[in-house]
Amino acid sequence: MNRFTEFELETHELKPIAGYWTYDLVSLEESLKGFLSKINELKRTIKEAKKHCTQPSPHNLTRDESAALFLYTMEAGDHSFYRLLNQVLRKENRNEVIPWFSYLKLFDTALRKLPKQKGIIWRAVAGNVTSGYAANKIVTWWTVSSCSTSADVVKAFLKPDQEVTLFMIEAVAGRNLAGYTMYPDEHEVILEFGTKLLVKNIEFQHGNLRLVHLIEINDNDDNNSQQGLTAAMASVHVTPKSTKPSNNKPTHRELLICFFLAFD
Repeated sequence: MNRFTEFELETHELKPIAGYWTYDLVSLEESLKGFLSKINELKRTIKEAKKHCTQPSPHNLTRDESAALFLYTMEAGDHSFYRLLNQVLRKENRNEVIPWFSYLKLFDTALRKLPKQKGIIWRAVAGNVTSGYAANKIVTWWTVSSCSTSADVVKAFLKPDQEVTLFMIEAVAGRNLAGYTMYPDEHEVILEFGTKLLVKNIEFQHGNLRLVHLIEINDNDDNNSQQGLTAAMASVHVTPKSTKPSNNKPTHRELLICFFLAFD
């Protein structure tokens, strides 16, 4: 399992994670001091993350803010930091998230300094989870969700002989992690915990693969919450013209057909 495929089907509505933004910004070490004895080699992992930070940051991130992002992207199998974080973010008892608030404040502050990513991004999960993605349904991804602007990146973590659900997401407020990841070739885009998505439809199925088309609802800004939902709903009911783009680039559907055929 990888960041791009780490996933659990959300079967019930959770309470939003709130209040972490009132915490003071502290160093990465300070934000995670309560976990140093609980997470294997965390102190060493933090040191490694800081070593890869470039200062000054082109987006005015502090070293600790940059390192908070690097730490999230570091892969260590079952001991990966992002797995531990996302397990907590799925907890129904929201009090269990409170010890992570200092880190979430640092992580969230860093993300909000990064440029927004608009356009198609990709994510996948082993198994058929389409039962939870009926057309026009609004779903919430409670965890930090790693996506890629490249379908090939996601494809590399999939096995042709397993059932897979591929998510094609129309992003409006994802955050581009270029320059803040251990794996720059993965073209990673982050959807923050609590991201709401509108299911446009289940595009099609090919063998063991299913494609779900999602539209991100941007409700981060108080004034744009209803506007974002309205825009997303409108796009569901608009049928695009079938004309090919003037630059002759393949359409998303053509790319997907190639993706599915290459997966055989």
